[in-house]
Amino acid sequence: MNKFKFSSPRGYIPAPTVSQVLVCGKHAHVSGQISYDPVTGEYPHDSIAAQTQRILENISGILDDLGLTMDNIVKCNVFISSMELFAEMDAVYCSFFGTKVPPARQTVTAGIWGNLDIEISAEIIADEVITPKHPEFIQK
Repeated sequence: MNKFKFSSPRGYIPAPTVSQVLVCGKHAHVSGQISYDPVTGEYPHDSIAAQTQRILENISGILDDLGLTMDNIVKCNVFISSMELFAEMDAVYCSFFGTKVPPARQTVTAGIWGNLDIEISAEIIADEVITPKHPEFIQK
């Protein structure tokens, strides 16, 4: 099985024991992304809408570095700190995916690292074996 660890500077890179992205053939799994500003290196604690926007923009950037788009996402796992924040999160989420053929999704409440309000992971499928646009981000 050909699998590799991929780390893009355009999103949150977790501890070395966790892959930011694990690529295996036509499949990729993006580990939980949190509210992280890759330009400043800070973890903004702003509204759930702003955190969701930032996370999905970061995931989009990671996918771009892999040569993929948000259309390649087949499932998202969304963890939010409170279901009271669901509607605000969902409005931003739908602006990225629409409602015609959105990815499958589960949304549950959980404690999020750093007392943030949201974390999103994604499962990706490509038409062909994934060959990153930026091979220098492959971790060996």
